[in-house]
Amino acid sequence: MKLENIDDVLKENMSKYCSVHYLASCILDNEECLNLYKACKNYAEFERRVLSKKCGLNVIYCMVSLYGKDRGNHWYRVRELFGNHCFKTASDVGSLLVGNEEFQVLIPNGYGDGTTRVAVFNKEDSDHSVASRIMSDMMDSHRGPYLHGKFNIYPYDCCNPTVDKPCRTIKGNYFTYYYDGLVALVEY
Repeated sequence: MKLENIDDVLKENMSKYCSVHYLASCILDNEECLNLYKACKNYAEFERRVLSKKCGLNVIYCMVSLYGKDRGNHWYRVRELFGNHCFKTASDVGSLLVGNEEFQVLIPNGYGDGTTRVAVFNKEDSDHSVASRIMSDMMDSHRGPYLHGKFNIYPYDCCNPTVDKPCRTIKGNYFTYYYDGLVALVEY
């Protein structure tokens, strides 16, 4: 595709919520994605190749996933990033309960009642660099609280932390992100 009309191509193919000028500048500033864009015959091929990870997992991948023609499958791509880190909790107030006997916080799940899928990414995990680099963009910039210290993750958002057992205990400093029933805790 030609670079002269990149803004028009993106505007025609992306959701109205996408900043096409920003996406175009990201493509132009990333040699790998720029070469991929120029090599594609049309936008459909470009999107297919970006989403099949023919260039790095970066903001371009996130924006194409979230705002492109195949945006209906964005949730599945986020869930795929959770990989084997994923576990489920129950929710009656649309949240994930974390804390301990001294403090508790409800992290919204972005969905509501039902099942919340949770992933914890620690610094020593092989996929931590990917999670720390793109999770905010993949979760559409929905951030929860920053967590510091030793705390528990509870299996139900209406648990009583002074009585009920947690399903996980973690220690460290974590960014939290949420999107449509998915909650990620990414150590920093």
